[in-house]
Amino acid sequence: MVGRRTLRRLLGGVAAFGTAVALLGGSVGTAQAEEPDYRIRLDAELGLPLPGSTLQQPYFFARLDGPVGDTGPRDYVFTYDFSEIADFVDVKVRSVDDHCAIAGTKMICRETVEGEDTLIGVPELRAATGSKNGQSGTLRVVGESEGITVQGASTLVRVGGPDLAAVRVDLKERPAVGEVQRPRFAFVNKGTLPAQGVLLALTTTRGMELPRTAGNCEYADLPGPARTGFALCAFEGTFEPGSTYRIDRGMELKTLERAFVDQLGYGFHEDTPAERERLRDGLTFTRGTGPSVALEKVGAGTRSTDLYIWDNQGWYEPQAVNTADFQAVGDVAEGEKGETVTVDLGFRNNGPAWVTGGSGGDPRTVGGVQFTVPAGTRVTSYPKGCGGYSADGKNWIGDKPGAPVYRCMFGEFVLEDERHELPFELTIEKGVENSKGEIRVVSFYYGGHSRHDETPDNDKAAVVVNPKDVPPGDTTGGSTGGSSGGSATGGSAGGSSAGPVTGGSTGGPATGSANGGLAATGSSALVAGLGAAAAVVAGGVLFVAARRRRAVRRPL
Repeated sequence: MVGRRTLRRLLGGVAAFGTAVALLGGSVGTAQAEEPDYRIRLDAELGLPLPGSTLQQPYFFARLDGPVGDTGPRDYVFTYDFSEIADFVDVKVRSVDDHCAIAGTKMICRETVEGEDTLIGVPELRAATGSKNGQSGTLRVVGESEGITVQGASTLVRVGGPDLAAVRVDLKERPAVGEVQRPRFAFVNKGTLPAQGVLLALTTTRGMELPRTAGNCEYADLPGPARTGFALCAFEGTFEPGSTYRIDRGMELKTLERAFVDQLGYGFHEDTPAERERLRDGLTFTRGTGPSVALEKVGAGTRSTDLYIWDNQGWYEPQAVNTADFQAVGDVAEGEKGETVTVDLGFRNNGPAWVTGGSGGDPRTVGGVQFTVPAGTRVTSYPKGCGGYSADGKNWIGDKPGAPVYRCMFGEFVLEDERHELPFELTIEKGVENSKGEIRVVSFYYGGHSRHDETPDNDKAAVVVNPKDVPPGDTTGGSTGGSSGGSATGGSAGGSSAGPVTGGSTGGPATGSANGGLAATGSSALVAGLGAAAAVVAGGVLFVAARRRRAVRRPL
């Protein structure tokens, strides 16, 4: 148990840092209107630990964003100008950037870039011996490539700075549906400088709600489908290093009817124009209607000589007292030898809860079905996102017709009212009567499907060709189904199913499913899948969402 929690903490930190490095550098130059949009993105600010630090240095990334569809190779020259910081920052070429070289106060990188958004070389930055707490300057980068204009970027580099470490909130691990809790969020400034103004960012998944009751908070709806709520609260004042601050009263957090395993993310940030812009991210906000909350000093904390990147975000991830109800939908068909018939199979979640498999730092596919083909028939057409398996369901055969078993997976979460229609065309190769196959629910959820579904009677249904005396309801996975899957009203496609599904996010969308995963949450220009982390001081279980290329995530 200890090992798993340690893994969750580490990987939860990876998610937190991936969010924290949403690439927000200011632009230099303007692309011509008729040209595609190519631009470099950097962190808006970068704090360096004081000289002699023994803790880990901050991660620093740069990305090149190109227009959608421009994935071919292109040669670039990127030039970093560090003349403003050369007196107090040591600049080196990283060992992985052998295509870069330093000349004077510039670092020049020549590289071939492929893809719509790609990491590019960056300098290694360390506070120089003799540098002083608070020294700062601007690092700039420009890019060149034949036939296009590249927008440059800049970042403020500072020695030392505030480090606002989130304090764990004390909340229930098993809240009841409808229950309202009132956490009092707090942080410790573990940095080397005061923070002039603080922002508190709160993010919730779809089973939680932030009632809009704080007058100094702005609230926004995220596009979902997984992350749906966001609040940004502003606090004026000076927040000193070595001090702990806590809001003066609890802020409401409600557990909704569709809750199961959900997540509240919370994080404190220095209030700067760049940070506000990053967190607001173009969303439409409404002001809270009640009295403002305030931050009060409640004691001394730990003051560090380092800017520790592992503890700025916190997560609370409860499991509500609730269940979902996954159902398999079968069908019957009739035909003669040589004819092709269609069986309209399906999957549905009868709710009331939604289910996510993105928690715990180990993303899982939580919903899908496995179809065993009736004897004497051959699958000639199947839904997108379904793949063929051996007769025992253990070995992946491939995305091709003629397999004895097909598995269709719907991704890392299943919404509370999700439906999937799964039409299969079967060619009757032999004269058969009452040939029975089966469709059944499959899941790789932590601890098994039964953890969130307490009604197993409808988890499987018959698929019968040329039926004889089929009992009523035998093809509907229980007494609440029909003979088809209904319209697809939600979904969480996990990409292509071209490979065996053993518990990850493989498995593509069934007919009508929407693209998703916990990564789809409403923030633009994110670092996806970086191996860097920010520690999480959290309540409940830590969380990392599966991240896909070009995915979007609401920053904390």
